Amino acid sequence: MKKLMALFLTIMLLISGAAAESMVEESANLTYEELEIYLAQLGKAALESKETVVSTSEEGLAEATFPGGVLGISDEVLKETTVVLSAVLNQDQPCPRGLKIGDSVEALLAAYPNDNASLAGTYYDAALYVAGDKPEMTAGWLLRDGQRITEVVHNVYAWQADGVIVCGVRYQVELGVITGVEVFGMSDLTEESEAMTQIDEVASMQEIQEYFMHPKSEIGSELAIFSREDLVFADMDFLDLTAEMATEALGSAQVDQWTEDSTGEYLRLKQWEDISILFVYDANKQFVRVDSLTINGENVEGPRGVRVDDLMEDVMYRFRHGEGGSLENGVALYGDGKNAPYGVINYGDETVTITYTLALDDDQTVIWHLTFVENMLQSMNMLLR
Repeated sequence: MKKLMALFLTIMLLISGAAAESMVEESANLTYEELEIYLAQLGKAALESKETVVSTSEEGLAEATFPGGVLGISDEVLKETTVVLSAVLNQDQPCPRGLKIGDSVEALLAAYPNDNASLAGTYYDAALYVAGDKPEMTAGWLLRDGQRITEVVHNVYAWQADGVIVCGVRYQVELGVITGVEVFGMSDLTEESEAMTQIDEVASMQEIQEYFMHPKSEIGSELAIFSREDLVFADMDFLDLTAEMATEALGSAQVDQWTEDSTGEYLRLKQWEDISILFVYDANKQFVRVDSLTINGENVEGPRGVRVDDLMEDVMYRFRHGEGGSLENGVALYGDGKNAPYGVINYGDETVTITYTLALDDDQTVIWHLTFVENMLQSMNMLLR
């Protein structure tokens, strides 16, 4: 386990920055013609394949299933003049813009226009762009669950004599990679007023700046070390946190337990479904400070949006890395691994732990432990010492 994880980390730290540099290249707008040509190529491949099966869907539409996926077609029999109207693609089928299922969400975002580099928006969505003018416009946006992008959509609005064709490409995303691709709507005619409403909604999304994606990079020197700003998360500031503030942010606790320790002080443990916080009080039960905070569930975001079940490389690529050396049982991401500030990875038999530290002005230190099992974050614990 230790050797495999050490090799895994070494490979990640040696990856070239060429892929990241390519993402800044400007991408052209998606067009109706581009999708039409792409679908025609799929139709030709299905026609030439001996494995193609034509059937009728539950909605009564003709479909052609071939090794590349499932095509919605204009005829009940697949022939050279058949028009492909939609496609749901399989793992091995090249997708529009040269993408494929399994590619990273970063590669996906780089393949299309994006006027919103920080992906600012709401916790649940963000607009990417609105471009063009009649007779053809395009718009792109994404859906997400916090830092986890779940869907990216690029629409084309092509004006016709009797309405607007609204078509496009929809990418499903999970754990930072493309898991599904659908080309849709090549014959879907919509009233102009409805099409304009859709475009206006994406344009309105561009004005919202209440949430953003934290930057990630394989190039560790581009990223900041774990810092004071990272202690503000889940609408709470760790250093200033009181039991009352926690209740205001998280609601009533499921557990609220007091314990007297050997120094005469009191420890107060408050627990919610995904998070537990330990507070220190003096002998008169007057609040002194927060002691520690543990997150065990994926519904609470930690520093830089890190959440339980995130992949280890996804977490590591949000903080500085690649600047330290080898340690007895791990690797220093930055710093010397002994004196704060530093970031280190330590390898156990079944778990891997990343630790970030931050030195405060009052000689105290914030220690943030993240525990991974099989490359996925299981829990994180923040301490004030």
